[in-house]
Amino acid sequence: MAARKAKLIGIEEAANLFGKSVHQMRQYKSKGLLKVADCIGNKDLFNMAEVILLKHLIRELRVSEGLSLSQISRRLDQMMGRAA
Repeated sequence: MAARKAKLIGIEEAANLFGKSVHQMRQYKSKGLLKVADCIGNKDLFNMAEVILLKHLIRELRVSEGLSLSQISRRLDQMMGRAA
């Protein structure tokens, strides 16, 4: 069985899924919360499934633990085994 290819989306669609502005999504990217999955030209693409998961994880960590975005980034890196 072939591996399922991840659906890649641009930052505008990621912002719509998050309910945030493109500017806020760029801040999430600069803080290391949102990782670029691929690039086409100068356009960053993100894994749609990861964006949806991150939306829920970030909300949970902000509400339940009161973490800052930088703290959330470090926690997500640990949880998801991502390189910092």
